Amino acid sequence: MGAEIGVFLGRKDQADNKRNGYHPDREYVLKGFGGVTIRTPKDRKGRFESSVVPAYERMDPRLKADMAVLHLAGLSSRTLAMISRRLLGVDGSKDTVSASLDLLAGEAEKWLARPITKRYWALYVDGANFRVQRRGSTEKEPSLVVLGVDENNFRSILAIEPGTKDDATAWKGVFAELKKLGLSSKHVRLGIMDGLPGIGKLFKEEFPQSQTQRCWVHSMRNAVTKAPARLRDAFKLQAHKIMYASSADNARQAFRELQTVMGSDATRAVKCLSKDLDSLLTHYQFDRKCWVALRTTNAIETIETINRQFKRRTKTMDTLGEKTLETILAFTALRLEICWQKARIDSGLYNRRKEGDVNVIETTIAEMNLLN
Repeated sequence: MGAEIGVFLGRKDQADNKRNGYHPDREYVLKGFGGVTIRTPKDRKGRFESSVVPAYERMDPRLKADMAVLHLAGLSSRTLAMISRRLLGVDGSKDTVSASLDLLAGEAEKWLARPITKRYWALYVDGANFRVQRRGSTEKEPSLVVLGVDENNFRSILAIEPGTKDDATAWKGVFAELKKLGLSSKHVRLGIMDGLPGIGKLFKEEFPQSQTQRCWVHSMRNAVTKAPARLRDAFKLQAHKIMYASSADNARQAFRELQTVMGSDATRAVKCLSKDLDSLLTHYQFDRKCWVALRTTNAIETIETINRQFKRRTKTMDTLGEKTLETILAFTALRLEICWQKARIDSGLYNRRKEGDVNVIETTIAEMNLLN
């Protein structure tokens, strides 16, 4: 900083300016070195501003990035503040830890709004609720998640948008935004979703070349609850024969067997499954290698992985601000994205990376251009 002010005062426009001692000493923490006391030089005119150590800054930006990564990896701001001296060599308040997320927020926003350049032929849609602090109280913030399968059968998260998953109008807005970002509606041939009234019709309107696949997990859950308790295990066993049949014809034959076995004892459950049957069997029209993924069992599992990872990272946090919520969601989603881009949905090898893999965390930060 001594050299810096010397260069500054040597400029022609500073001919009337001179050094004027130093600002009061302050503690500053360097990554890999620890705490130091720095003296910032000042000028008589008050024009000099150091770019080496900005005014009021007390921590190396690299340490802030480390705090943000640890925070996103699951440590609460309170816990991190308590152990930051041991881990990072600096005493960090809860506010300092929370503010460190600002380093990631810009990149997170960019990633969530990135242009869609690939062709996606299948879309999974589902929703989730997260806790957000507003006006001193904690509220549930519903979010809509869209996951796409591209022409090479790799998955990507295309959207995490605020909205109620039980509102078809909210989904219409999400689809419209995806189209603005470059999603081609003419290439989408399949939509995989739960049984929200109107969502199937809306999806076909937004993507005219598509069909809809009813989620087996949701459909089974609804049907089983309508069966008498004594018959539920038998009902699930017969229903699984439909779900895992080797062809659409065999699946329909298995459904007729279900009707025969259940007889008049589980008519409500059979009827519940019957009304969704055509949609439940849509996946048979696509590549056999994709059936496991398209039946929705894996699709729902992967979307809910976002929930599980998110909840694991936020369960120790009392509440979340909207900005923190968006950043953590983007970070978690990008970690999944990195894993998904290593295996196709028709390979049977996708989504096998461990959630806590340090390499995945480091790769994520690199992908978000935060290491530089």
